[in-house]
Amino acid sequence: MGAKENLKKILIVDDEEDMIWSLKRNLSKGRLQVEIFTAASGEEALTVLSSNHIDLVLTDIRMPGMSGLDLLLEVKNRFPYTVVIIMTAFPSNEFKKEALLRGSLHFIEKPFDIKELRDLIRHALQEDNVFKGTVAGVGLSDIIQINGLSRSNSLLRVTHGEQLGIIYFLEGQVVHAICGELEGIAAFFRIMEFKGGRLDSMAYSELPARTIDLPVEALIIEAARKMDESGMGHLIGPDCPDLNLDFAYNVNKISPVVWGTNDGSGAAVAPESEAKTVTLEDKMSSLKDVLAEFTNVPGVNTACLVGRDGFLLDSIAIAGIDTEMIGAIASSGFGASESMGKQLGKGAMSMSMIEYGNGPVMLAPVGDDAFLVIVADKDANLGMIRLKIKKYASKIAETAAI
Repeated sequence: MGAKENLKKILIVDDEEDMIWSLKRNLSKGRLQVEIFTAASGEEALTVLSSNHIDLVLTDIRMPGMSGLDLLLEVKNRFPYTVVIIMTAFPSNEFKKEALLRGSLHFIEKPFDIKELRDLIRHALQEDNVFKGTVAGVGLSDIIQINGLSRSNSLLRVTHGEQLGIIYFLEGQVVHAICGELEGIAAFFRIMEFKGGRLDSMAYSELPARTIDLPVEALIIEAARKMDESGMGHLIGPDCPDLNLDFAYNVNKISPVVWGTNDGSGAAVAPESEAKTVTLEDKMSSLKDVLAEFTNVPGVNTACLVGRDGFLLDSIAIAGIDTEMIGAIASSGFGASESMGKQLGKGAMSMSMIEYGNGPVMLAPVGDDAFLVIVADKDANLGMIRLKIKKYASKIAETAAI
């Protein structure tokens, strides 16, 4: 009996009986020692959660009645230390995966390998891997991504102190945003600056004219890039006062979620007092600062800026690596990759990657006269490296005056 009490408890939520049966049968096998509960709906799941200490919820995202998003909000509001894994049948492209890396939630795509799911559950149940950074354990970008995956038609009311923002979704895509006098993409970026507050998921009765056409993943990554460049300062300027909304909406039967707090009270943390905005240029006074952005990615051990003639311009590397030799050798590989693209009519090269047994080497042009060489281990996050290459290539060129 004592051994069973020590087992981690998992709740599987899905409206498909076959899926529940298969998951329950397969998750009980192997080294994953857990006690499994099941629910056929979000409403039933909340009943199970109320009467049992559940460590992890594995839920489908699209279900009749309460959706996976609704359930997620309820779980993170009422049971903040319960881990949530979202199952989705919508495939993620590379861009979406990069966006999901910025969130604190766990996702797995159907159909999935049961071993992959076991590994994800085992990782998620580690004591030092539960949602961190907020009391409620869920962030604004997480909720926006979930709305996208669930193809939601709804609005998200985001309240931070005296400020209020509204984000509209149509089939999961962000189509409009309002924040004070701002509308459209400017309002969206301003709302993404909120450092805490309350989220309310609602249904709208009338959808305003569409003002935003970018995919959800692109919006999140661009918002993060803008905040990075502004040193987390204000992107747009004016705050967003409470709005006199001239449209009707109906609140869904879910509880609001408070995020961005750190005192356990549920009250939003006030933004820091007026501080001087630190720009990207202030933070990156040398090429070393820029290259450090790459070596800060787990698994990246070397970042070099190399002239097209093979001479090393600057680098950061672990001890024992000859970066000058890397530059000389990489220049021929870079030239060959660029030439092949031209011969095949593929246009200008944006990046080339060579995979080896112990990890990849990535080459990317910087300006007209240089290129980046990133040397990584085999378990490095390639999506994050690609994102940083896109993000910092022009800044490296400016800093080096290439």
